[in-house]
Amino acid sequence: MFHNFHPRLLLVAGLATIGSSPSLAQLVYEGESGELTFGGDVELDINAQNTHAGEGPIFFEDDVDHGDEFNQTGRILLDISGERRSPANHYAGFKVQPLIQTDGNFAVDDAWLAIGNRHGFEFKVGRFEAFDLFPLGQDVFVGFSGDTSDGLYRDGQGYIYQAKEGRGRGGDSGQVMVSQRSGNLYGEISTLFGDRSDLFDSDTYHGYRIDPHQRSKDSFIVRPAIAWAPGPWTLAAGLETNLVDAAIVDERGADIGDRTGYGVRISYAAGDWQWNANLAYLDAFEETNQTLGVNALWRQFGVGYIHARNDIDDVNPVEGDDVVFSVPGRYDIDTLYTSYQFADVLSIDDLRLYLGAYYSRIDHQQIDSLDDADRYGARVRFKYLF
Repeated sequence: MFHNFHPRLLLVAGLATIGSSPSLAQLVYEGESGELTFGGDVELDINAQNTHAGEGPIFFEDDVDHGDEFNQTGRILLDISGERRSPANHYAGFKVQPLIQTDGNFAVDDAWLAIGNRHGFEFKVGRFEAFDLFPLGQDVFVGFSGDTSDGLYRDGQGYIYQAKEGRGRGGDSGQVMVSQRSGNLYGEISTLFGDRSDLFDSDTYHGYRIDPHQRSKDSFIVRPAIAWAPGPWTLAAGLETNLVDAAIVDERGADIGDRTGYGVRISYAAGDWQWNANLAYLDAFEETNQTLGVNALWRQFGVGYIHARNDIDDVNPVEGDDVVFSVPGRYDIDTLYTSYQFADVLSIDDLRLYLGAYYSRIDHQQIDSLDDADRYGARVRFKYLF
């Protein structure tokens, strides 16, 4: 047990260090051999946006649930973490972050155990996010005409790959990661294993049925990443790939779970300025995706731009109720987003108000008869750190 605890309050703001999550206000209880930390935040959003849902391709509005939407979302996050150290400077730590959502549901962000030493080595197991190879900056509200790699792939919608398919928090999947930090260098090898069929948010891939009898075969995704951070700069690169053959197959027997992606990131943070330049590339079955993102934050104002390109080689030509129609060729998706933070509202420490907005457009380069589709939205976010 911890002995002779002495509580101290840490109120921390700003961006976290490389590979970690944003800091929270924290109440820390210190003992002779470790500490126990309590923190969390409240995040409530009022949203106005036009939506695109359903199983149909984004170009064919008759097959899509769409329209203007005005709603509230949000959650309360509780952060509980602890660390115990040995006389030889080894340590064991844990973190759990339960979420109480405003729709009445409960969820968990992080839940992990880590073991490490003073030489910078760490072993982590549980539920967490690995190194971010495609940071979005102050991403108060970033929506897309399509889907993202930290969400789900939906047939016929366009895909914004961000080198995050194996980053973590993957449904029922397990995670193990080993990492090493030495001076300005940081390296990690993260794994994500288990059922990853939930990556596909529809019953088809390029119009071909996904075989439900093969969904029980587990995937094993490995994701190495390395970062060098001299001074205010960060240069990072990594890849992610599924090592299990035919973990997810379609009705033809094609291995659609065979997906290998790459990410490169350059970041700068000094004074009032922070910016990121990101590049990601995915080689998937009969499809390649490239994404370029740049974003900047000056004091409380942030702006970003993302360009994604999908090249689809082959699709099922059948159109009907049983098969989602998909179109081959090149898709271009352009997204612009911005945000502004009001800090310490009403002179209350760590009470913040964010304004965010985005505009996104997708078009097909080869078929002029397909209508371009755009999505846009705005958000007011109330955030309180405790």
